[in-house]
Amino acid sequence: MRTILVATDFSETSASALKFANMLRQQLSAQLFVVHVFDMKPTFMSTVSIAYTRLEEAAFVEYRTKLSQFCTKHLGKEPETLGLSLIVSENSIPSSGILENAEKINADFIIVGTKGSTLLKDLFIGSTATSLIDKSYVPLIMVPEKSETTPLKKIVYATAFEESDILAIRKLVAIAEPFNASIRLVHISTKKEYAGEDQMAWFKEMLENKVTYPHLYFELKFAEDINSSLQSFIEDENPSLLAMLEREDHGIMNNFWPKDNVKQMKSVVSIPLLSFQKRNL
Repeated sequence: MRTILVATDFSETSASALKFANMLRQQLSAQLFVVHVFDMKPTFMSTVSIAYTRLEEAAFVEYRTKLSQFCTKHLGKEPETLGLSLIVSENSIPSSGILENAEKINADFIIVGTKGSTLLKDLFIGSTATSLIDKSYVPLIMVPEKSETTPLKKIVYATAFEESDILAIRKLVAIAEPFNASIRLVHISTKKEYAGEDQMAWFKEMLENKVTYPHLYFELKFAEDINSSLQSFIEDENPSLLAMLEREDHGIMNNFWPKDNVKQMKSVVSIPLLSFQKRNL
Protein backbone atom coordinates (compact mmCIF):
# COMPACT_ATOMS: atom_id res chain seq x y z
CA MET A 1 0.00 0.00 0.00
CA ARG A 2 1.23 3.47 -0.85
CA THR A 3 1.46 6.22 1.76
CA ILE A 4 0.62 9.84 0.97
CA LEU A 5 1.23 12.89 3.15
CA VAL A 6 -0.71 16.07 2.38
CA ALA A 7 0.04 19.29 4.25
CA THR A 8 -2.52 21.97 5.04
CA ASP A 9 -2.50 25.39 6.66
CA PHE A 10 -6.34 25.53 6.59
CA SER A 11 -6.29 27.89 3.59
CA GLU A 12 -8.27 27.55 0.37
CA THR A 13 -4.93 27.02 -1.34
CA SER A 14 -4.37 23.82 0.61
CA ALA A 15 -7.99 22.69 0.12
CA SER A 16 -7.25 21.83 -3.52
CA ALA A 17 -4.23 19.80 -2.40
CA LEU A 18 -6.39 17.89 0.09
CA LYS A 19 -8.99 17.03 -2.55
CA PHE A 20 -6.30 15.89 -5.00
CA ALA A 21 -4.64 13.78 -2.32
CA ASN A 22 -7.94 12.13 -1.44
CA MET A 23 -8.56 11.32 -5.11
CA LEU A 24 -5.13 9.65 -5.32
CA ARG A 25 -5.84 7.79 -2.08
CA GLN A 26 -8.94 6.25 -3.56
CA GLN A 27 -7.45 5.31 -6.92
CA LEU A 28 -4.10 4.06 -5.61
CA SER A 29 -5.61 2.33 -2.53
CA ALA A 30 -3.20 4.43 -0.48
CA GLN A 31 -3.07 5.45 3.14
CA LEU A 32 -3.52 9.21 3.49
CA PHE A 33 -2.04 11.28 6.31
CA VAL A 34 -3.09 14.93 6.67
CA VAL A 35 -0.58 17.12 8.53
CA HIS A 36 -0.77 20.62 9.95
CA VAL A 37 2.47 22.19 11.17
CA PHE A 38 2.19 25.06 13.63
CA ASP A 39 4.68 27.27 15.44
CA MET A 40 4.53 28.03 19.16
CA LYS A 41 6.45 31.25 19.53
CA PRO A 42 9.10 30.85 22.25
CA THR A 43 8.90 33.02 25.34
CA PHE A 44 11.14 33.62 28.33
CA MET A 45 9.18 31.01 30.26
CA SER A 46 8.90 28.44 27.45
CA THR A 47 11.38 25.96 28.92
CA VAL A 48 10.32 26.11 32.57
CA SER A 49 6.73 27.22 32.80
CA ILE A 50 3.94 24.77 33.50
CA ALA A 51 1.56 27.35 32.08
CA TYR A 52 3.45 27.29 28.77
CA THR A 53 3.26 23.50 28.65
CA ARG A 54 -0.48 23.68 29.14
CA LEU A 55 -0.75 26.26 26.38
CA GLU A 56 1.21 23.96 24.10
CA GLU A 57 -1.03 21.01 24.92
CA ALA A 58 -4.11 23.15 24.31
CA ALA A 59 -2.68 24.24 20.95
CA PHE A 60 -2.34 20.61 19.82
CA VAL A 61 -5.95 19.91 20.77
CA GLU A 62 -7.18 23.09 19.07
CA TYR A 63 -5.31 22.46 15.82
CA ARG A 64 -6.37 18.83 15.67
CA THR A 65 -10.00 19.93 15.97
CA LYS A 66 -9.48 22.50 13.21
CA LEU A 67 -7.78 19.87 11.06
CA SER A 68 -10.69 17.47 11.45
CA GLN A 69 -13.19 20.22 10.65
CA PHE A 70 -11.16 21.30 7.60
CA CYS A 71 -11.16 17.76 6.19
CA THR A 72 -14.89 17.36 6.83
CA LYS A 73 -15.67 20.67 5.15
CA HIS A 74 -13.72 19.97 1.96
CA LEU A 75 -14.19 16.20 1.62
CA GLY A 76 -17.80 16.02 2.76
CA LYS A 77 -17.17 13.34 5.37
CA GLU A 78 -15.40 13.12 8.70
CA PRO A 79 -11.77 12.04 8.17
CA GLU A 80 -12.17 8.94 10.36
CA THR A 81 -14.91 7.57 8.10
CA LEU A 82 -12.58 7.95 5.11
CA GLY A 83 -9.72 6.20 6.88
CA LEU A 84 -7.59 9.36 7.01
CA SER A 85 -4.93 9.83 9.68
CA LEU A 86 -4.48 13.30 11.16
CA ILE A 87 -1.14 14.69 12.34
CA VAL A 88 -0.55 17.94 14.23
CA SER A 89 3.11 18.88 14.49
CA GLU A 90 5.06 21.77 15.98
CA ASN A 91 7.94 23.28 14.04
CA SER A 92 8.99 26.85 13.35
CA ILE A 93 9.83 25.90 9.75
CA PRO A 94 6.80 24.34 7.95
CA SER A 95 8.86 22.50 5.33
CA SER A 96 11.03 20.89 8.02
CA GLY A 97 7.96 19.80 9.97
CA ILE A 98 6.46 18.28 6.82
CA LEU A 99 9.65 16.38 5.99
CA GLU A 100 10.02 15.08 9.55
CA ASN A 101 6.55 13.59 9.38
CA ALA A 102 7.10 12.25 5.86
CA GLU A 103 10.10 10.35 7.21
CA LYS A 104 8.16 9.02 10.20
CA ILE A 105 5.41 7.51 8.05
CA ASN A 106 7.73 6.56 5.16
CA ALA A 107 5.66 8.61 2.71
CA ASP A 108 5.76 7.81 -1.01
CA PHE A 109 4.49 11.29 -1.93
CA ILE A 110 4.15 14.70 -0.32
CA ILE A 111 1.32 16.91 -1.57
CA VAL A 112 1.08 20.66 -0.93
CA GLY A 113 -0.99 23.52 -2.30
CA THR A 114 0.46 26.44 -4.23
CA LYS A 115 -0.76 29.91 -5.01
CA GLY A 116 0.14 32.13 -7.96
CA SER A 117 3.65 33.41 -7.46
CA THR A 118 6.81 34.23 -9.35
CA LEU A 119 10.30 32.81 -9.16
CA LEU A 120 11.62 36.22 -8.12
CA LYS A 121 9.07 36.46 -5.30
CA ASP A 122 9.98 32.99 -4.07
CA LEU A 123 13.66 33.86 -4.04
CA PHE A 124 13.09 36.87 -1.79
CA ILE A 125 10.15 35.73 0.34
CA GLY A 126 10.32 31.97 0.11
CA SER A 127 7.51 29.42 0.13
CA THR A 128 6.92 26.01 1.63
CA ALA A 129 6.58 24.40 -1.81
CA THR A 130 9.78 25.98 -3.12
CA SER A 131 11.67 24.89 -0.02
CA LEU A 132 10.38 21.34 -0.42
CA ILE A 133 11.49 21.21 -4.07
CA ASP A 134 15.05 21.72 -2.83
CA LYS A 135 14.95 19.60 0.30
CA SER A 136 12.47 16.76 -0.17
CA TYR A 137 13.80 13.28 -0.85
CA VAL A 138 10.16 12.26 -1.43
CA PRO A 139 8.43 13.01 -4.76
CA LEU A 140 6.49 16.25 -4.33
CA ILE A 141 3.13 17.09 -5.90
CA MET A 142 2.20 20.79 -5.95
CA VAL A 143 -1.47 21.53 -6.53
CA PRO A 144 -2.50 25.05 -7.64
CA GLU A 145 -5.22 26.75 -5.62
CA LYS A 146 -7.88 26.67 -8.35
CA SER A 147 -6.95 23.31 -9.85
CA GLU A 148 -9.90 21.01 -10.50
CA THR A 149 -9.69 17.54 -8.98
CA THR A 150 -10.26 15.02 -11.75
CA PRO A 151 -8.96 11.47 -12.33
CA LEU A 152 -5.65 11.37 -14.18
CA LYS A 153 -6.18 10.84 -17.90
CA LYS A 154 -3.07 12.31 -19.46
CA ILE A 155 0.33 13.01 -17.88
CA VAL A 156 3.10 15.06 -19.46
CA TYR A 157 6.69 14.34 -18.45
CA ALA A 158 9.43 16.78 -19.51
CA THR A 159 12.55 14.75 -20.28
CA ALA A 160 16.17 15.68 -20.91
CA PHE A 161 17.06 12.17 -22.19
CA GLU A 162 19.03 11.30 -19.04
CA GLU A 163 19.16 7.86 -17.45
CA SER A 164 17.69 9.40 -14.30
CA ASP A 165 14.61 10.26 -16.37
CA ILE A 166 14.03 6.54 -16.86
CA LEU A 167 13.97 6.00 -13.10
CA ALA A 168 11.48 8.85 -12.72
CA ILE A 169 9.28 7.54 -15.54
CA ARG A 170 9.22 4.11 -13.90
CA LYS A 171 7.80 5.75 -10.73
CA LEU A 172 5.40 7.75 -12.87
CA VAL A 173 4.04 4.62 -14.54
CA ALA A 174 3.10 3.28 -11.11
CA ILE A 175 0.87 6.35 -10.68
CA ALA A 176 -0.53 6.32 -14.22
CA GLU A 177 -1.34 2.61 -14.43
CA PRO A 178 -4.27 2.51 -11.96
CA PHE A 179 -5.88 5.34 -13.95
CA ASN A 180 -4.96 3.80 -17.33
CA ALA A 181 -3.59 7.28 -18.08
CA SER A 182 -1.38 8.09 -21.04
CA ILE A 183 2.10 9.52 -20.50
CA ARG A 184 3.41 11.96 -23.09
CA LEU A 185 7.19 12.33 -22.89
CA VAL A 186 8.24 15.66 -24.33
CA HIS A 187 11.72 16.98 -24.97
CA ILE A 188 12.34 20.59 -25.94
CA SER A 189 15.40 20.71 -28.19
CA THR A 190 17.34 23.93 -28.81
CA LYS A 191 19.61 24.79 -31.72
CA LYS A 192 22.59 24.39 -29.40
CA GLU A 193 21.65 20.81 -28.65
CA TYR A 194 23.26 18.22 -30.87
CA ALA A 195 21.23 15.59 -32.75
CA GLY A 196 17.96 15.81 -30.84
CA GLU A 197 16.28 13.18 -33.03
CA ASP A 198 19.14 10.71 -32.53
CA GLN A 199 19.00 11.27 -28.80
CA MET A 200 15.25 10.65 -28.87
CA ALA A 201 15.78 7.32 -30.66
CA TRP A 202 18.46 6.30 -28.13
CA PHE A 203 16.24 7.27 -25.21
CA LYS A 204 13.22 5.39 -26.58
CA GLU A 205 15.29 2.22 -26.94
CA MET A 206 16.68 2.57 -23.40
CA LEU A 207 13.23 3.19 -21.98
CA GLU A 208 11.58 0.28 -23.78
CA ASN A 209 14.18 -2.06 -22.29
CA LYS A 210 13.46 -0.92 -18.73
CA VAL A 211 9.85 0.27 -18.60
CA THR A 212 6.82 -1.60 -19.90
CA TYR A 213 3.68 0.50 -20.34
CA PRO A 214 1.49 0.56 -23.45
CA HIS A 215 0.49 4.22 -23.16
CA LEU A 216 3.85 5.95 -23.54
CA TYR A 217 4.14 8.53 -26.32
CA PHE A 218 7.07 10.68 -27.42
CA GLU A 219 7.21 14.30 -28.59
CA LEU A 220 10.26 16.23 -29.77
CA LYS A 221 9.83 20.00 -29.95
CA PHE A 222 12.26 22.61 -31.23
CA ALA A 223 12.41 26.00 -29.51
CA GLU A 224 14.88 28.46 -27.99
CA ASP A 225 12.92 29.08 -24.79
CA ILE A 226 12.34 25.75 -23.02
CA ASN A 227 9.86 26.98 -20.44
CA SER A 228 7.69 28.93 -22.89
CA SER A 229 7.59 26.01 -25.30
CA LEU A 230 6.74 23.58 -22.50
CA GLN A 231 4.00 25.88 -21.26
CA SER A 232 2.51 26.07 -24.78
CA PHE A 233 2.69 22.29 -25.08
CA ILE A 234 0.80 21.91 -21.80
CA GLU A 235 -1.88 24.35 -22.93
CA ASP A 236 -2.33 22.40 -26.17
CA GLU A 237 -2.33 18.95 -24.56
CA ASN A 238 -4.38 19.89 -21.47
CA PRO A 239 -2.95 17.12 -19.26
CA SER A 240 -4.13 16.21 -15.77
CA LEU A 241 -0.58 16.31 -14.37
CA LEU A 242 2.84 17.67 -15.31
CA ALA A 243 5.87 15.75 -14.05
CA MET A 244 9.46 17.01 -14.04
CA LEU A 245 12.84 16.11 -12.62
CA GLU A 246 14.61 18.68 -10.45
CA ARG A 247 18.12 18.51 -11.91
CA GLU A 248 20.83 19.77 -9.58
CA ASP A 249 24.12 18.78 -11.17
CA HIS A 250 25.78 20.26 -14.22
CA GLY A 251 25.92 17.43 -16.71
CA ILE A 252 25.92 17.85 -20.45
CA MET A 253 22.14 17.86 -20.75
CA ASN A 254 21.75 20.46 -18.05
CA ASN A 255 23.43 22.96 -20.33
CA PHE A 256 20.26 22.76 -22.38
CA TRP A 257 17.75 21.86 -19.63
CA PRO A 258 18.71 24.24 -16.83
CA LYS A 259 18.20 23.84 -13.13
CA ASP A 260 15.14 25.45 -11.48
CA ASN A 261 12.78 24.71 -14.38
CA VAL A 262 10.52 23.05 -11.82
CA LYS A 263 10.35 26.24 -9.76
CA GLN A 264 9.67 28.35 -12.82
CA MET A 265 6.91 26.05 -14.06
CA LYS A 266 5.36 25.97 -10.56
CA SER A 267 4.63 29.66 -10.87
CA VAL A 268 2.83 29.45 -14.24
CA VAL A 269 1.01 26.12 -14.58
CA SER A 270 -2.61 25.68 -13.52
CA ILE A 271 -2.42 21.88 -13.13
CA PRO A 272 -0.76 19.73 -10.46
CA LEU A 273 3.02 19.52 -10.84
CA LEU A 274 4.95 16.44 -9.73
CA SER A 275 8.63 16.99 -8.95
CA PHE A 276 11.13 14.17 -8.63
CA GLN A 277 14.45 15.03 -7.00
CA LYS A 278 17.22 13.55 -9.15
CA ARG A 279 19.58 12.75 -6.29
CA ASN A 280 16.94 10.62 -4.57
CA LEU A 281 15.83 8.39 -7.45
